[in-house]
Amino acid sequence: MIETKQLEYLVVCARLGSFSRAAEALYTTQPNVSKVIRTLEQELGFSLFIRQSRGIVLTSRGRRIYEYASKAVEQVEQLVSFARMDKGEELLASWNPSSWMAACFAAFYQEHSQEDVCYHVMTAGIEEILDRCQSGKDDIGFVYVSEEQMPSFQYRLECGKLEFQELKRTKAYLYFGKEHPLAGRKSIEEIPKNQVRLVQCYEDEYTLGRNLMGNTEESPVSDMKISVITNSDYVMNELLQKTDLGNVSGGYLSREKESQGYPGYSLYGEEQPILFGCVTRQGEQPGGWAEHYLSYVKQRLQE
Repeated sequence: MIETKQLEYLVVCARLGSFSRAAEALYTTQPNVSKVIRTLEQELGFSLFIRQSRGIVLTSRGRRIYEYASKAVEQVEQLVSFARMDKGEELLASWNPSSWMAACFAAFYQEHSQEDVCYHVMTAGIEEILDRCQSGKDDIGFVYVSEEQMPSFQYRLECGKLEFQELKRTKAYLYFGKEHPLAGRKSIEEIPKNQVRLVQCYEDEYTLGRNLMGNTEESPVSDMKISVITNSDYVMNELLQKTDLGNVSGGYLSREKESQGYPGYSLYGEEQPILFGCVTRQGEQPGGWAEHYLSYVKQRLQE
């Protein structure tokens, strides 16, 4: 009978392309990894890997098994996370990469640092956040969506039995670091668009940068070039502070951030608002720590 351990070893070996590197990641020995994979191959009746001098690669059948194994391992991890829920209180949340959300969560944690709570927080693109909320990995997700995207976004929500609560409307802005050579311009009209390079959050169907840049040739951002795509707040902030890259995103969510933020230039005024809000499962009111955190976010939005 195939065991979960065998599937886990298969997934790690395939991703790292080496039995020795897999052994390090799994805190075991290379002979043990080879033995587990060999036993799995015997169970299946065919080879999973081609052994090469520089490592291992999946066979054609191995690639098919890997796809199923990856999903099986993920499901087992989800079951383990459900088991942990009975042992203590948790906050399961995700949001688009955002310096404001990062600061908000840090302040929330500080207020409740003495509480017996385990926090599971992730940054991700909108599609992944929707998947996480739909599957139960998260109880709540926070996203930015342009008003133009709402029809297709609402359809995606309905398909996933999810709902969206709008919390605030902002404008689309182009941001530069304070030392950026274009940061001193008075308005977006004074900025040579073909000289602007951007760092953006990684892309999916609902990414703001992708949507705004793909509108029309007359768009204020049509001549700008995306040079870096990342899901890291840290990378985003470092690049804005220390390089000549800019960023297209929603406006500041509260006045407290505005005084210490990056120079921003409104792209469309009130014409194409950006909606910030939370995603939850349809018919379910966030409870426990998800409810606490949602209330806290709403409070901070008023500051």
